[in-house]
Amino acid sequence: MPNSKLIIGIDEAGYGPNMGPLVVSATAWRSPRELDVCELGQMMAPEFQAKPLRKGSTHVPIGDSKLINQGKTGYASLLSGAQFLLSAIAKSHRPAFLDEVLEWISPDDCTRLRQVPWYRDSCPPRESSGFTRELESCSFHNAEKKMAQLGLEIVDARVRIIDEPEFNRQVDRLGNKSSLLSELSLNLARTMIDRHAAVDEPISVYCDKHGGRNRYQSFLMASFDQEWFSVVAEGQRRSKYQANWAGSSMTIQFQVEGDSIFPSAASSVLCKWIREEHMLKLNTFWQSKSDGVIAPTAGYYVDAIRFSKEIESVSQKLNLSRESWWRKK
Repeated sequence: MPNSKLIIGIDEAGYGPNMGPLVVSATAWRSPRELDVCELGQMMAPEFQAKPLRKGSTHVPIGDSKLINQGKTGYASLLSGAQFLLSAIAKSHRPAFLDEVLEWISPDDCTRLRQVPWYRDSCPPRESSGFTRELESCSFHNAEKKMAQLGLEIVDARVRIIDEPEFNRQVDRLGNKSSLLSELSLNLARTMIDRHAAVDEPISVYCDKHGGRNRYQSFLMASFDQEWFSVVAEGQRRSKYQANWAGSSMTIQFQVEGDSIFPSAASSVLCKWIREEHMLKLNTFWQSKSDGVIAPTAGYYVDAIRFSKEIESVSQKLNLSRESWWRKK
């Protein structure tokens, strides 16, 4: 019987906005069985912290992406955290371009995204600031050393990127975006488990709560070939389920502030970075097609309304329906 366990952390970026993609990410980790995942964030400090890089920083930015993506170094900090994760998985190769990364970790979505005008073209890669690059060599080495001391290894990452037309199609099919998030998250969990689970190795999956949903049993059974999941808890703060899968015991839980769990926090950084890159593409596209100056948008409702009014005439000239760039819910 292996002395390890498989941990999968899942998080999303872009669930709330009306413009831009919904991005859902899963990272898979292997650790000693006795390692307490809920305390892992504290154990990983100070080498990993949920804050942006500043001059003199020696940490890798992993944690709640909203706390990292702040100030002038917010983007560079997200990029640094994402590059650490990807290079740790790849061991030696460090992907530098978004398109290269997506072919690797989001193969299901690349072809479809190329059909969406504002995601079709590549943008020049945005580099970390000079001092950020100088910090990475030391901080990455210290972070790798801490992971080795704990016996923790990241083994994989997978991402789903749901553009606006696809988002609307899937919401029409399922009835609401909460169901879409649950389906995407659990299908990612299934993919990771199929790729990496070992016989007799316990499996733990950690997700954020999906909207106001407390009950997930039907989604779990749909993603896992109608396998029965026993309810451990279902409530406003946490819902937890248990099953046996492919010879292993498996628990899957959904909790408020799920990105407080370190593997989910890693996924939070990865999907936030990918969404930020796609929002750059979106803003660049509409600004290039407009005769006037259009301030960029992050896609959230109030500012997205402002942005939608400014691009309306351009959209009509390009024969692009509102449904192609505005998410229904």
